[in-house]
Amino acid sequence: MRVLHFMPVYAPAWHYGGPVLSVSRLAEGLASLGVETRVLTTNAGLPDLPAEQLGRPVDRNGVAVTYQPVDQQGGTIRSRALLKALPAALEGVDLLHISAIWQPLGIPLQRAALDRGIPVLASLRGALGPYSFRRGWWKKLPWYLLRERPLLQQSAGLHITSRQEERELRGRGLSIRRWLLPNPLELSRHRVDAALGLSTRRKLGLNTRSPLLLLCGRLHHKKGLDLLPAVLAACAQRPWQLLVVGSDADGSGPRLRRALNQRGLAERVLWLPTQPADELPGIYNAADLLLLPSRHENFGNVVVEALACGAAVLISDQTGVADDLTLEAPGAFGAVLPRTAALWSRWLGAWLQSPCRASQASGAGLLAPVTAAALSEAGGSA
Repeated sequence: MRVLHFMPVYAPAWHYGGPVLSVSRLAEGLASLGVETRVLTTNAGLPDLPAEQLGRPVDRNGVAVTYQPVDQQGGTIRSRALLKALPAALEGVDLLHISAIWQPLGIPLQRAALDRGIPVLASLRGALGPYSFRRGWWKKLPWYLLRERPLLQQSAGLHITSRQEERELRGRGLSIRRWLLPNPLELSRHRVDAALGLSTRRKLGLNTRSPLLLLCGRLHHKKGLDLLPAVLAACAQRPWQLLVVGSDADGSGPRLRRALNQRGLAERVLWLPTQPADELPGIYNAADLLLLPSRHENFGNVVVEALACGAAVLISDQTGVADDLTLEAPGAFGAVLPRTAALWSRWLGAWLQSPCRASQASGAGLLAPVTAAALSEAGGSA
């Protein structure tokens, strides 16, 4: 079996978000099982990639990756070199796995594969969800109807990562088979380690006793960070500190910083850029509660990683893994709530009265899930 993965950006362009990590882990996992696995991509976001590594396969963790040069760094990802190399790249391929919805390079690649009779499996990764469609809908709707959907209908199937993503396909006019496969995660180093958490706090100069809240990931409009200043200000009478780990993607980071500063919360916040993967277990262990108020997450890698290290989580109901949390671990993880400041403020205020990590929850009730209806009955506003 010879599999070719195509994604316009690839590892180590981590600043493009979770899909880069998920696709690279999937490719590496297949290669470790003996599947002949190749990746075709570009050097978008990797301007310092050596010239000798462009246009030819290079080994990355057991996977042959070909980075073709982009026409220019920044903006829409285009590559004349990649299009020219398509015939050779598709030679002998048994399956094309593509993650490129809304990306111009994805269209000719799918057409070329289908013309050669190569089955195409498309990973959506939230691209057809309501959040994505609303962003520039006047361009995306005709593009979808005229370009994306006809090719998706000819594919061998769709890869979705959550039940939420399955629901979001309703009304998209797609009748082909879907496979539900959560993101592959490497959790061998993600485990509860109180000593590691304590040493991480000390290294970062954080108070070792005060509850530590964590934001971890790209600072982007999609992450819903604008909800937090009002929520945190409402809980200012309680002791807490906030660790923000991630790089700005669209100005959301500076806007969050200004809003927190205006509310007099600047001294409670520590800002770190995106951290190497081997630093994250210490950060998760140092944290007591992960905050993820996203407008949309097709999966939510950071939620699983934080829980594996024992942190509780407070996440929006637009997070893909929320279904599994509420079904499989009721009362043992934190809460899933709609994106409403009053609900988040009330839950967080109650949690801060008796902070509890998920690893400390033994039996029912310590981190009992709180519904929007229950909060409203208690005086919150939905």
